[in-house]
Amino acid sequence: MLREKLKSPLRNYAMNKGLFVSVAFQFLSIFFFVGCALKMGHPVSDVHKLHLRVKNDSLAPLLGPKLDREIRKCLVKDGSFQLVNKPIDADASLLVQVTQYGDSTEAYRPGDTLLAAGLNLRATAKIELLDEGNNPLFVQNVNGNSSVLRPVSTRLPDEAMAMQALAESLAAEVSLSLLNQAW
Repeated sequence: MLREKLKSPLRNYAMNKGLFVSVAFQFLSIFFFVGCALKMGHPVSDVHKLHLRVKNDSLAPLLGPKLDREIRKCLVKDGSFQLVNKPIDADASLLVQVTQYGDSTEAYRPGDTLLAAGLNLRATAKIELLDEGNNPLFVQNVNGNSSVLRPVSTRLPDEAMAMQALAESLAAEVSLSLLNQAW
């Protein structure tokens, strides 16, 4: 009789363990099958192929080519869109137009007025996503900002480094704006 009392809890434990494993397996199977069909964070439109054009209508030196390269990097890295060379091959055209540019010096110490310690660059770009008939699907303005410090107090900050950081900042904003839209 003592043997039967000891076997009963072990048998119940084995049955509960088997039931738990079975339920867990079914839950995980359903989770993986349903989860594979989701594309979180990707646009839910028919736009998959993009033709990119970047115009620099500001006074920023060489910002256009740098911004073009950085936007291409962001879009290829994300994988939501395929970039094409010809507008005729594209589902939509993306026009990024840099409209405003400004730079200013930054002083990090109150007494440092003549030898400012850094350089701040700002730019605004207008994003236009146009369908095959040149009808706007999406229009938005984005802002980019970058700062660079001077390496030594007797030398000016490297503007090329700040311009590259500005291009990266604008490209990230353009990419996020495209991904956050559901046309």
